Amino acid sequence: MMKLSALAAVTATAALLASATPSLAQGATGPAAISPEVKALMTTQDKLHKIAERVDRGNGFGGFFVDAGSKTLNVYWKGKAPAKVTAAAAVAKAQGLQVKVHSAKYSQAELKAEAARLLKAGGSIQSIAAKYDGSGLAVKQAAGFSAQSAPQSSVAVEVESGEVELAASRLVDTSPYKGGAYIENYVNGEVQGACSSGFAVVSNATGADKLLTAAHCGDSGSFFTNGALDYIGSVESRSVSSDSEIVNATGQARVWIGDSIQTESNQYGLDVIGSSATLAGDWLCTSGSFSGTICDIRAVQTGLTICLTGFGCVNNSVEALHQGGYSAGGNGDSGGPLFSVQQPGDRLVARGTLTAISVAPADIRQCSGVPAENGRRCSQRIFYPDIVAQMADHNVRIKTIS
Repeated sequence: MMKLSALAAVTATAALLASATPSLAQGATGPAAISPEVKALMTTQDKLHKIAERVDRGNGFGGFFVDAGSKTLNVYWKGKAPAKVTAAAAVAKAQGLQVKVHSAKYSQAELKAEAARLLKAGGSIQSIAAKYDGSGLAVKQAAGFSAQSAPQSSVAVEVESGEVELAASRLVDTSPYKGGAYIENYVNGEVQGACSSGFAVVSNATGADKLLTAAHCGDSGSFFTNGALDYIGSVESRSVSSDSEIVNATGQARVWIGDSIQTESNQYGLDVIGSSATLAGDWLCTSGSFSGTICDIRAVQTGLTICLTGFGCVNNSVEALHQGGYSAGGNGDSGGPLFSVQQPGDRLVARGTLTAISVAPADIRQCSGVPAENGRRCSQRIFYPDIVAQMADHNVRIKTIS
């Protein structure tokens, strides 16, 4: 959301990267961003996800890393991997895929338990996650942290520093509303800021259609309008832990694809057919109202807990990075959809909604769509909560095309 305050996190090597990573002009967005190469990678990763579902994530499981480019599911395990991993590898081989098993120093269960202990102990932790390869914990602290403030742990801890802020608009959408549309938040008739709609959802309790966006886009009791100030709906339920809220509005199982609200041209909708958890290595696209559609983004860390000053801790989050070094999103895109593309037919699979961007100097990029002004910044590094946690918090499911 454009109005919210700056928050924290990126790599300790950011200073080194700054000189080696100059600011880059934004690459293509819109329909061309979902290239044949991107579609092929996402088709392969869907197959690798199905292989991952065959693996029992019990004692010893360290994590997954999806490498769609080499058609490989990397499995990390502490100790001897069980028979189900071998069986999954055989299924993969029959499909022209492969499973590689790597040794993990710690199990995911051990790392999650230690992460919970460190969070409870307090301190300057901004985010924490078990690394996907089971080698330890990845911890982000506010810029300027000292070695003395680094968390003391019985497991290996990689401490990083930097800054992140909540990312927080197609302009005049109408009911039923698509994901990726401009939405403006109001409290007592006063505008609070602009965000993007996420996905249409369905209440499991009542079967009613609703709209999903980010919780930091509006407080309970507030309401949203479109760019023409037409009323959309009010906030019905809100969860800080998954940075998600349900708007009492009718959504449709489609997402805006194409240019941002800056040009209001070259835009159309694509169908949503389902939802999926994100694994490290997955390829993704975003489609926020301020930036438009951007692909070539890859998940680099999953299972993050990000603690944002003035908002709270967001669990089960994903860190993702634009692989071409361009912007992956910016202010105004908050609440907008993260998705993968499934073939045939360019159908979308919901992954989550945008929460935050890294504003470390090494990550800031030229904005796609709406220029960087009036507080808007854009970054190659973004953060979002996993859609599975968001749906569970509100007892809803993603609305899919019938």
